[in-house]
Amino acid sequence: LSTKIDKEIISAAGDKLKMLATFSVGYNHIDIKECEKRGIPIGYTPGVLTDTTADLAITLLLATSRRIAEAMRTVRNGEWGTSSNIMWMCGKPLINSTIGIVGLGRIGLAIARRLQPFSIQRILYSGTREKYFDSDNDKKLFKFVQFEELLHESDFVIIACALNEETTNMFNKKAFEQMKNDAILINISRGGIVDQDALYDALKNGQIRAAGLDVTVPEPLPTDHPLLTLDNCTIFPHIGSADEYARHQMAQICVDNLLNFFSGKPMAHQLKIDNA
Repeated sequence: LSTKIDKEIISAAGDKLKMLATFSVGYNHIDIKECEKRGIPIGYTPGVLTDTTADLAITLLLATSRRIAEAMRTVRNGEWGTSSNIMWMCGKPLINSTIGIVGLGRIGLAIARRLQPFSIQRILYSGTREKYFDSDNDKKLFKFVQFEELLHESDFVIIACALNEETTNMFNKKAFEQMKNDAILINISRGGIVDQDALYDALKNGQIRAAGLDVTVPEPLPTDHPLLTLDNCTIFPHIGSADEYARHQMAQICVDNLLNFFSGKPMAHQLKIDNA
C-alpha cells in the first residue's frame, strides 16, 4: 500500500527489476523519476477506491463536525452527565452549509454526491478547470471558484486533490488565515498537502474550528505528535480504502497487472510515465 520504493531499493534490484505493481492508487511512495530513468513500468489500482474513499470522507467529516472522538472520551472518562450546559458537546451542522472541495475529480465528485441529502446550500470547488454539468440542479449547486474564494466562503473544506509540486503544503499559514474561524478542514488525499505545523497552530489558536485527517506526514504519525494532543483534531490511520470489497478489487487488479505484464500483454492499469 505505501511501502517506500526509493532509488536505493530500485538500484539494489538492478536489472532483475522488470516492473512495479503497487497495491494503491497513489504512487508518491515510489521514486517515479528513477523508474522513468530505468524504463520500469508501474501498475497501480485506480477506480475501485472512489466509493470507499468517498464514504470515508463523509464518515470523517461527520465524526469531526459532531465531535465523535471527543464524545467517546467523555464516556470512557466518566464525564457523561457532569455538565449542566445545554450546549455541551454540540457540533457544527451540515444543513445550509457551504462545502468547498479542492479537486473535483472522481473522488471529489463522489463526495459531493453523498453530501447532497444533508440539505447543504452549495458546493464550491477549485482545481485546474471548470467542470461541465448537464442538469440544471447541478449547475445551481456547483460553482467553480479560485482557491482563495473557496477558503473565504466555505464552512467545510475537503481536500480531494492529488499531491504534486503545486499542492505540496497548499494548506499553510496563509491558507488557514483566509478560512472562516468556525471552518472545518477534512483531508482524505495526501498528508503532504497540509503543513501540519501550521495546522496545529491554526487549531490551537482558534484560527479554524476543527480538522479531520485520514492522511498525515509521516505515516504512522508518532504518538507524541502535537496534533494528537488536540480535542479538535480527529485522525484516522489512513483507512480510506479499508473496506473488504475495495481491497479484494485492488488485489485482483494488482495480480492482473503482474500476469498481463509477464505474459506480454498490456497491464490492466499502467501509470503513464515517459520512458516506460
